[in-house]
Amino acid sequence: MSKLVIVESPAKAKTIQKYLGGGYAVLPTIGHIRELPKKDAIDPSNGYSMKYIVSPGKEDAVKKIKDEAKNVEQVILATDPDREGEAIAWHVADIISNAKFEQPEIKRAVFYEISEKAVKAAVNSPGEIAMDLVQSQETRRALDRHFGFTLSPLLWRLFPSNNHSAGRVQSPALRMIVEREREIEAFVPQEYWTISAKLEKDGEYEAKLSVFKQEPVKKFTFDSTTLVEEASKGLEEQCKKGLIAKSISKKTIKRSPREPFRTSVLQQQASNRFGFTPKRTMQIAQSLYAREGGGLITYIRTDSIEIDEGKVPAVRSQVTSMFGKDFVQPRNFKNKKEAKNIQEAHGAITPVDISLVPADVKKILKDDEFKLYRLIWQRTIASQMKDAIFERTSIEFVPTGDESLATFSFSDQELIFSGYLEATQEEVTNNKPPLINENDAIGFKELVKIQHFTDPPPRYNDASMIKALEEKGIGRPSTYADILSKLTDRKYIWLKQKRYEPSDMGRLVSNFLNERFGGYISDEFTSNMENNLDEISSGQRSKQDVLNAFWSPLIDAVDEVSGVVTRKDVNPQRPLGSHPETGRPVFARMTKNGPAVQVGDMEKDEKLEWAAIKEGQSLFSINLETACELLNKPSENILGYHPETNEPVIVREARYGPTVQLGSKDDGNKPRYVGLLKTDTIEEMTFERALDYLSLPKELGVDPDSGEKILVTIGPYGPYYKRGSKNFRGRKGLDPFSVGLEEALSSISSSKGSGALKAFDDSPVKIVDGRWGAYVTDGKKNASIPKDKDPESLELQDCLELLEKAPAKKRGKRKSKKTTK
Repeated sequence: MSKLVIVESPAKAKTIQKYLGGGYAVLPTIGHIRELPKKDAIDPSNGYSMKYIVSPGKEDAVKKIKDEAKNVEQVILATDPDREGEAIAWHVADIISNAKFEQPEIKRAVFYEISEKAVKAAVNSPGEIAMDLVQSQETRRALDRHFGFTLSPLLWRLFPSNNHSAGRVQSPALRMIVEREREIEAFVPQEYWTISAKLEKDGEYEAKLSVFKQEPVKKFTFDSTTLVEEASKGLEEQCKKGLIAKSISKKTIKRSPREPFRTSVLQQQASNRFGFTPKRTMQIAQSLYAREGGGLITYIRTDSIEIDEGKVPAVRSQVTSMFGKDFVQPRNFKNKKEAKNIQEAHGAITPVDISLVPADVKKILKDDEFKLYRLIWQRTIASQMKDAIFERTSIEFVPTGDESLATFSFSDQELIFSGYLEATQEEVTNNKPPLINENDAIGFKELVKIQHFTDPPPRYNDASMIKALEEKGIGRPSTYADILSKLTDRKYIWLKQKRYEPSDMGRLVSNFLNERFGGYISDEFTSNMENNLDEISSGQRSKQDVLNAFWSPLIDAVDEVSGVVTRKDVNPQRPLGSHPETGRPVFARMTKNGPAVQVGDMEKDEKLEWAAIKEGQSLFSINLETACELLNKPSENILGYHPETNEPVIVREARYGPTVQLGSKDDGNKPRYVGLLKTDTIEEMTFERALDYLSLPKELGVDPDSGEKILVTIGPYGPYYKRGSKNFRGRKGLDPFSVGLEEALSSISSSKGSGALKAFDDSPVKIVDGRWGAYVTDGKKNASIPKDKDPESLELQDCLELLEKAPAKKRGKRKSKKTTK
């Protein structure tokens, strides 16, 4: 029987083809092959049925699958063993089932590691597609689409710039980061002191004051300089007379190994140990799982901590072989709750072959791959090893002259049996205690008094953010990396010193969503929705029930807010006071180009002066003094004079952002302006770099098809190409100073198919070049662009306003032509 096996990646396809040999064809989907169209994708009136289209760029993959499927007797769908993998399998099956050729038998094969044994076992005993899991994935997709497509347009209308989105999981995560920032801002440090005695006998060490005047010393016992100085006077006098070791106790401490890795804990550990982002960790883990030639680790998206029963004997045998039988400790780690979906139904992340020690694979792996493999291998081995055993020695010292005055405590620990630490190689405290007996006299050197202040709660880093999301039930481990990446891409958060800080725009958006749609971005709502999806996976709930409870209420909530909330409501001027020189009011506010301070009240239509708020400052915390410093700072800097025209070359903060300017209004001429790329700053701008900007637009060559010149320049939205009278957007990160003709032609060619002069991410709104000139459309309504407006300069909000003012499309009957006989 001829068979076709479908997997997701080309590397996996190549490896599995080697395992299965002749009689099998193995083809990859290269991820998802179908997606929802931007319009009319979901029909609530028909049980939330979903319409799909082939994903752009996947036409060839689909064609190859259909061409091969018509020539085989059986198709085996071997995509990843999770919700997304099950959905991909169903989409392939649906495409084949609707093709016009004799239908092959369609089966589902599931394996959790890419090894010859696992793959052959799965392919030889295939089952059926888990439709409950597919329904769960479709429900998640519908929820996310509805949440984003319903709320995001409201953000576009209300906030500056069009780079906004709301998300069912993304928005609660943003709220958490903003709430933490508020906690930090509201935090008031508290002073406290610690007192220690520096002692000497068989070495030098410090013992901390633990009892004073027969009262336990707590954190805030000494909360001022006065209190600590008063206590120190009598205390130091008594200590100088000598101390004795009043009591010595020893205690055995056991430290157990942690369970094998599930996805979220692997992400946390990789962040703490190596500084990997969640996204980077998943990329490396994927390369280890789907490595060409055979995977090194089991499937990477899992909520389970259990080791596959068939692998446990091999792990214990490896422990015996490397460390001896005295280090083996059989352990059975169990999940805390019954598996609700396939991500919990299979095992933890472990090596495929535990006998492949890290040193054996180092030469075939990249550095980061080796680090992650070693971490997974060590954690797996350690899980079947004995506890590490320490002996903790605690000693209490008292002054000989007045034992009731104070007690100083000292403790340290010594490693007695290394146990699982032999595998993990962790650094631990391992010190021999000083050789002291009870009632020994102890030498006193000095009293050490240290002032402390309590610390604010720390901002989230990758590890703590993942832990918090998991504890609150927000998202899934497989989505954590995407959540943080999306918030960063939207510039709602920044990663500073490896910790997440909300931007001013992120705070404004989050404040609005929390105030108006708090019920939809609460921890409880988001966690319950994840539970609903799990219940659909296990057949306990239906897609329609979950969507019914969510769909119309969200639409109603957005409609209600849309009618009453304005831009001024969500982005108010924050009053800072009066300018000390002019007496005019000073405000902080968000502009199209970022946070700024201004002199003058825009609501009273006064003439405004303004200055951009610098990085590290916030419109939520900036004060009048700092604002006036920014406003009084010279707004421009002459870098030199143009070698050809002798006009001044100026770099300045203009109304729409940092700009290079040629010429001055003082000379009676109209200056020329070129906006800076986001990668350049006013502070770092050089004369030579400024001349590069002034060399734009730059001619790249001639289009061989049209014969028109192709130019590259910079507009309000970044670099773009000009060909004749038409503009074409360049790729993200385009460098206009180094780009060549070939790349320009490629970009222009790919832009033609969109039929748009300008489009906006996640929005159906676009600017189209029509027969009578450029116009705005959202697919349902068209709006002409005023002649004094440059189409390329319009933002999404501008387009939305034009569409609101435009009359609805006329749908009258077409008049029939009169005919004469």
